[in-house]
Amino acid sequence: KKWKLTASHNGGALKGCVDGHAKSRYDTGTSQVPGMWVQVELPKVSKVNRILLDSRSSTRDYPRGYEVKSSMDGKKWSDPLAIGAGKHPLTDISFPTAQAKYFRITQTGRASGLYWSIHEMQIYGKPALR
Repeated sequence: KKWKLTASHNGGALKGCVDGHAKSRYDTGTSQVPGMWVQVELPKVSKVNRILLDSRSSTRDYPRGYEVKSSMDGKKWSDPLAIGAGKHPLTDISFPTAQAKYFRITQTGRASGLYWSIHEMQIYGKPALR
């Protein structure tokens, strides 16, 4: 509930991917194209090493490609922490532990006629000690 979410497309639907209900969702509202993104601002700087995107209730709406970056201020972004291709409705993205307050997942693939949907998003890590 303390995460601040923003997106390049259909930002009003974002709470659907963090409400604990697998039937609700975030979706882009339009076909997948490269450059679509979802950004999470965590309440505190945290050490994160995994993001899980669950689209099992919309089985074909997984990201065809993805890139994850981190930031301390939401303006200057890291080099990609992870680059890959979604192949099924559970997109499990692991990367070397990154300490940051912001994480951005960019959809890099293309799927005509299919939205990018996230029914639930989980971020694995812990607050960093300062």
